[in-house]
Amino acid sequence: MDHLLFSSVTVLCLMLHFGGASFSEVQELGFLEEPSSVLTAEGSNEPVTFRCSAKPKNVETYWIHGGHPVTEDTPGVTKLTKHRLSVRITSHTNGSLHHLDNSYQCAARLGDSIMLSSPATAIIATLSHFDQQQKDIHVSVTEGNVAVVPCQLPPSVPTAVSEFLYNGSKIDKSTDRYHLMPSGDLHIASSRVWDSGVYECIAHNPFLQKRVSAPYKVYLTVHVPAAEEQPSFRSVPVKSISVVTGSNVTLECAANGNPTPSIVWHKEGGHLPKRRCSLMLGNLEIVGVHPKDGGLYLCRASNYLGPIVGKTELVVLEPPHIVSPLESHVVNHGREITLDCIVRGNPSPSVKWIHNGRKVHHTSHIAVHDTAITIKKVTKHNGGIYQCFASNSLRTIYSTSRIVVLAGNDTRPPSKSVYSDDNEEENEPDSINGASEGSGKRKGGHGRRKKVKGVKLVPPSRPEITRLSDDSVMVHWSVPQNDGLPISFFKVQYRDVSNPHSKWMTVDTDVPPHINSYAVTGLKAGAKYKFHIAAVYTNNDNKNGPNSIRFTLHKDPPKKRPIHGPKMQRVKAESPSAITLYWEYTDVDSIEIDGFYIYYRLTESAGDYLKVAVSGANTRSHTVSHLLPDTSYDIKMQCYNVAGASEFSNIWTKKTLPSPHVVEKKTSEKRTVVQTEDTEDGNDFYIAIGVGLGVALLVLGVLVALCMLRHKQQQRRHVQSLSDHNSNLQQNGHVANGDYFTAQSRIDITLNPLDSVELSELPKEKYAAIIVTQLSNGHRVNSRDINSDGAIVKAENV
Repeated sequence: MDHLLFSSVTVLCLMLHFGGASFSEVQELGFLEEPSSVLTAEGSNEPVTFRCSAKPKNVETYWIHGGHPVTEDTPGVTKLTKHRLSVRITSHTNGSLHHLDNSYQCAARLGDSIMLSSPATAIIATLSHFDQQQKDIHVSVTEGNVAVVPCQLPPSVPTAVSEFLYNGSKIDKSTDRYHLMPSGDLHIASSRVWDSGVYECIAHNPFLQKRVSAPYKVYLTVHVPAAEEQPSFRSVPVKSISVVTGSNVTLECAANGNPTPSIVWHKEGGHLPKRRCSLMLGNLEIVGVHPKDGGLYLCRASNYLGPIVGKTELVVLEPPHIVSPLESHVVNHGREITLDCIVRGNPSPSVKWIHNGRKVHHTSHIAVHDTAITIKKVTKHNGGIYQCFASNSLRTIYSTSRIVVLAGNDTRPPSKSVYSDDNEEENEPDSINGASEGSGKRKGGHGRRKKVKGVKLVPPSRPEITRLSDDSVMVHWSVPQNDGLPISFFKVQYRDVSNPHSKWMTVDTDVPPHINSYAVTGLKAGAKYKFHIAAVYTNNDNKNGPNSIRFTLHKDPPKKRPIHGPKMQRVKAESPSAITLYWEYTDVDSIEIDGFYIYYRLTESAGDYLKVAVSGANTRSHTVSHLLPDTSYDIKMQCYNVAGASEFSNIWTKKTLPSPHVVEKKTSEKRTVVQTEDTEDGNDFYIAIGVGLGVALLVLGVLVALCMLRHKQQQRRHVQSLSDHNSNLQQNGHVANGDYFTAQSRIDITLNPLDSVELSELPKEKYAAIIVTQLSNGHRVNSRDINSDGAIVKAENV
């Protein structure tokens, strides 16, 4: 009977929930999970799988390949659902990682609006053979110099690593004397006569677990110094080498001579990167390459008999980056609107515009420029989803704008305005969206929202402002002990008080309630600003905190910012939703600091970091909360003072603990069977039935009341202001209002050829996971940063 009552209550709740759906406001279209690129072996019969999911619940998703919808009859398709696509790749792509035959996109449709995901590619792993025309190679070196055993690796995806056979013994790891170089060559430190012998080169593709041997042999002769020798190169610096920003690179240079030459590196017209470069056997290693590191590098080898110089051009490649994400707009019928998509990258990205899933072409009605489109005399047909896709040889990213077109006689935006408190100063904004909505009166002639009586609203504190750069600041605030209505999110508002005619501006982002800091950008150096924080509560009411003191954004602040950042020592997963950081900070610059910034985001995300401000120069640990369970996060830090922030710290990647309900119990519970004796008095049995029925009815009443209350709350909900598809909530994987937001995937489908050397020891499954991580995040992951379970515990920054 209790089971039947519970089922009835469940059905009643579902009826109330879905019955009230017609009263709900328009929900935002977006992706919860986008398809990611995958590696697959050439000629493999195993299908590759792409996954996709979108919101809201009633959204329709489907797959696109070659510009057409995918059906079960599409060649290669083995399984097709709205959330999953499995394809058997049969064609050979000749090593091209961007081959269109292997690229797929997910499309999400809600009414007439359509949004496309980034393309995901099935990357064909291949390993070619060595040049069969190459003859045996003879190398001679003077004892004590670096001996170079050359090996020209064949084409491979991902890049092959070299192994050597020396007189029958295998060299497949770098040691103190043997160094396997990214080029494939073997460098032998302080060579000795007994290093002479026959060397054979082997190319190894760790993903395919496949090896090919060179058809030639290298005969190395190490001779005792007999006479003085001028320096000569044994490893000539290559003319040019390309590397993706954030990766590590090795510029190789080895010389022979007697006396042994000394090797010094210079950068033409500049300086070597401080604290990010080192010399190993004459080779220059640069960690975490920056765009400014590009240029001409000179290797100078010399002894007292004279110098020789080799040159290498370092070309730094940058994945596309959208400098300013698109914004959503509410436009009156007949007006003109321009969407501008400013992108950066090397090679220079190409830009393609998509409207509701279709490419935008230049017409008399729409002007398509290099990075912008202008729509003249907007009509209702121009409303919907616009996407700017930016692509180069490294990856494809996009930004999204939602255009709402109002009818000719309707000048009210569909979004609800949230009005501020009556006790604010005269120049306070009339609504949280006041910068874009103006200060129109509400119906009935009142410019302020009527407050709900009997509800306690605890406002945020007065914000503190810290300079980040010439055009940005960090805003910090707190919330006193909140015994009132829960806060749904914060809004940051600011005004240029040096201009008496300026209006309050509102940052588009909804800041989650557990975040108490936000970086405001796009400010003017030399201007004076005031800031305050508006809290929006669960009943959609809001209340502003007090204004900050007047803050002048100095272009050259009188106080110096710290240069050196903190160093993270340890990161610990505390729970499924929290990670604790432990760091050190040494005041090498003798510059006082006010605290630290913690930045974190999903490892698989291409979006911006969420920021947390930690006050106190002596603080050395902090717990980041409100994270997703069993999810990997990238974390980095800065220290700051009023003049600005330091350089970034090292990056750590850490995974939260799994949820308790998904952890399998390994110990079985013993069940005890208790036998009861019959009682002579049967009345106890009927009393028990009566008590049970009473409790069941009471539970039924409580559940029905809760369902009705929830139903009424849903009817009172209003649509929040339109936000960009690349919002922080979606990009950083936080829990908000009970929903999980998963990060967007991105596809870096060019592998850094210098990253595979240290990974070749891993099993195939772990190696594939790491390669895809590098494709997705631009990180360089080392084999020493993988634990026994294959989890990445540390990654270097892009």
